[in-house]
Amino acid sequence: MRILVILLFITNIAFGQATLSVGVNFTLPSVSLLDIAPDRSTFSLSFNAPTEAGNQITTTSTNNTKWLNFTSAVPPSVTRKITASISGAMPGGVNLNLAVASVSGAGAGTRGTSAGTVVLSNSPQAIVNNIGGAYTGNGANNGYMLTFTLGIGNFSLLRNQTSNVTIVYTLVDN
Repeated sequence: MRILVILLFITNIAFGQATLSVGVNFTLPSVSLLDIAPDRSTFSLSFNAPTEAGNQITTTSTNNTKWLNFTSAVPPSVTRKITASISGAMPGGVNLNLAVASVSGAGAGTRGTSAGTVVLSNSPQAIVNNIGGAYTGNGANNGYMLTFTLGIGNFSLLRNQTSNVTIVYTLVDN
């Protein structure tokens, strides 16, 4: 009799269970945000005049205080890149070089890879490639450190002058 009662009790428990489900809908929008840290203030670079005839004009002027920060949520099978270009005219014979360091600091996801050093021009050039869903962290010391230097591309075109240009960054789908 005891065995029958236990079997009936176990059978009752097995048939007494129920399972329910509830659907959940969610939306993750495409996100494409780009920023320069710590700010977008203007900076200056300059050349040094030689002190001895026959020596070349040089530059020891660099700026590495700017950091590229971004947040990216991409559609399936899509990657992004960041391009940089110059708006305005560089003085003849002068190059503006941009070195993009490897990503560092806070952040997670597919934060892309640096294109290294590029000579900026009026045509957009990729400076960070293969960005997926990611964020770099916010502010200086997060993301990609940018180092700007001047170079001489053609001595015969050099003229005594001052120029102001704007660097334009774009986060774009590949």
